[in-house]
Amino acid sequence: MYRVNFCGYNISNPDRDIISRPNGSGDYLFLLAQTPMEFYQPKLAKPAQPGACILYTPGRFQHYQAVKEFRNSFVHFSAEPEDLEPYGLPENTIFYPGNQEELNSVMKQIYVEYLTKDLHYERKIDALLKLLFIAVSRHLDKVSQHHGEDLPLFLEFQNARLQILWHCDREWSTEQMCRMVNLGKSQFFSYYRKFFHTSPKADLLEARLDRAKELLTNEAMQVQQAAALSGFGSLPHFTKYFKASCGCTPSEYAARFRSKSSETDR
Repeated sequence: MYRVNFCGYNISNPDRDIISRPNGSGDYLFLLAQTPMEFYQPKLAKPAQPGACILYTPGRFQHYQAVKEFRNSFVHFSAEPEDLEPYGLPENTIFYPGNQEELNSVMKQIYVEYLTKDLHYERKIDALLKLLFIAVSRHLDKVSQHHGEDLPLFLEFQNARLQILWHCDREWSTEQMCRMVNLGKSQFFSYYRKFFHTSPKADLLEARLDRAKELLTNEAMQVQQAAALSGFGSLPHFTKYFKASCGCTPSEYAARFRSKSSETDR
């Protein structure tokens, strides 16, 4: 089990502050820079932009300084080296996963658990650290697949896709989606398929279907309401698409779920 020894979320130090630990901190340190920093190795300085991460191993030289404003999130933790092996994280070097907001959100949760020490907080911290490393590993894998000239565009598409699928109940026109990445229609569709191996329409329909299936588990929800709340403007189209995808109508799906639920309750 991972154990957090000390952590901080969006911590601000004085401008141009320096952290210097020639012999490390005695444990692992995962750090997410929120402002421009310089990370030093003996006789070598490397500039880093916001979103930069570094994982220091125990006993490793730690020396970093803010270019001006100093703000970061960090976790000092104890673990066995084999606990980190499955994630393949770079060690003692700067890297950019590209999902700064997601990582910072997880680190905020770790910080809250560390401060409050509520019931089962050790288990939750352990789970959150694993979640953090999975998030880093996934994005590093995507970055490695789309390195070079395509990487900035891939990150733009990734953010746009998240917005589209998160708000799948909205009416998304081709023009709206294209504007999110500043591309024409043909280029937008070409890159979308290249990056995500599907079309935006198929992606959106799948997200809407998943939303509708979840809504239909609510006994107080009418089929027409579920259709509207999941982004299907036409009930006949929703019913036809649902049946083609799930092998039953939305009403039949809801009835089957409720039947199984009532059997479980007996």
